[in-house]
Amino acid sequence: MNYSEEELKRALRRRNAPAGFADRVLAHVAMEKAAQSAPRRESMLTFFTQPLVRWTAATALAGTLIAGSIHCRNLQRERAEGEAAKQQLMLALRIAGSKLQLAKAKVNEINVNEGKNRQVKE
Repeated sequence: MNYSEEELKRALRRRNAPAGFADRVLAHVAMEKAAQSAPRRESMLTFFTQPLVRWTAATALAGTLIAGSIHCRNLQRERAEGEAAKQQLMLALRIAGSKLQLAKAKVNEINVNEGKNRQVKE
């Protein structure tokens, strides 16, 4: 934007302060002084500026991470053991099923042979 010299002079000319301006500034300064002299309440973050608290928090965090990783590893191991047990059970059921099929076939064969023997004797 191109401002003419007259526009700049008009914008930058001296003006009187609005009524009550000085009173508002003095009240604000007094309020700032009162806030600075009043005891400030410490926030939770200032609590962690003490070295002992920082080291304690860091140690607790590290311990929690270690305990969590151990727990996770145990869960993985239990899941793997469970999967292995499931596979063994499925194999045992297949073997038992095939043995039952063989026993059924033998019983059927015996029944058929007995039926033939009865027919021959009659």
